[in-house]
Amino acid sequence: MMKSKATILSAAALAVFAATPVLAEKANQLVDINGLHGRDAESQLQSRGFAHVSTHKNNMGYVYSYWWNGKDDNCVNVEVYNGRVESITDATDQDCGHHKGSAGAVAGAAVGAALLGALLSHKSHHHDDDTHSQNAQEEAQFDRGYTDGLHNASYHNYDRSDAYSNGYTAGVSEREANLSHHHGRGGYSQVAQFADLKDARAAGGMEEMERRGFRQVDNFTSGNTRYSIQYRPESSQCVQITIADGHFYDLRDIGRHPKCSSGGSSASYTPPAQFNDVLGRSGEKARDILNGRGFARVARFGDDNTRYAIMWRAQSKQCLQLMIVDGRAADIRDIGQHPNCT
Repeated sequence: MMKSKATILSAAALAVFAATPVLAEKANQLVDINGLHGRDAESQLQSRGFAHVSTHKNNMGYVYSYWWNGKDDNCVNVEVYNGRVESITDATDQDCGHHKGSAGAVAGAAVGAALLGALLSHKSHHHDDDTHSQNAQEEAQFDRGYTDGLHNASYHNYDRSDAYSNGYTAGVSEREANLSHHHGRGGYSQVAQFADLKDARAAGGMEEMERRGFRQVDNFTSGNTRYSIQYRPESSQCVQITIADGHFYDLRDIGRHPKCSSGGSSASYTPPAQFNDVLGRSGEKARDILNGRGFARVARFGDDNTRYAIMWRAQSKQCLQLMIVDGRAADIRDIGQHPNCT
């Protein structure tokens, strides 16, 4: 019986994917909304016949919302950053929960898939190129990865596909954004906020940390980057602040440090390794440098032009994503977590 259900599920899902989504009308009629505050843009869209469908976030601070105009069969994606509209782009009807194409076949497949929960759960913006794949199998793999990452399921890429890996990364990003209010601990103890100080000027940020009950218990440098360890005894929060170019680049609760306790601790602690200096180098040289600093490659994915490597350094619990474009390191960042960063 289980096998029968799985077969029906796969068939229904692929039937929906196989119907190539029809792009909505161009969003260039809405360009005057660019730059508006989110609340003002919402009023403008509603006045033009659009209804809100769904909203999604990522851990980079971007918010994506989908809007549907039933009169014109229009679906658009509104991208907001720092409270203002960055762009408005066309989206597929499917992104807004509607389908075009072979009316009878697609409608029937959509109904069957919906009953089994097999419709796409991700949206266009979850893809790096903001476009659903035209390959039905890759789209299904991406969606499975996205769903697993969003719901904190174990990374299970049994197809060994880049689509699943990319989908999982997108799901994790949205989950982290949705849980940005959470401090990663349970119980009833009060904790102090600190994530809102990201990008703050170092001098003002340090004063604010002190005002919230933190005190610096250690600091050190690595290249051009400075690190500060801040401890708040009342809530036992031990926060590491990364300072670059005079601003708070990253803040995270590292849980423990030899000096993050009233009586002192002998717990081992390894300072983080520098990594930003590999930018611009050849991909091979960048990996060699990182390997020399204790990083090991634990995952890789991408295509011929753009490749990604996940680098893990167990001593300092650094999990880096290295992006290589045209053979050179184009971007590197500490992504905090990855299924293979353990």
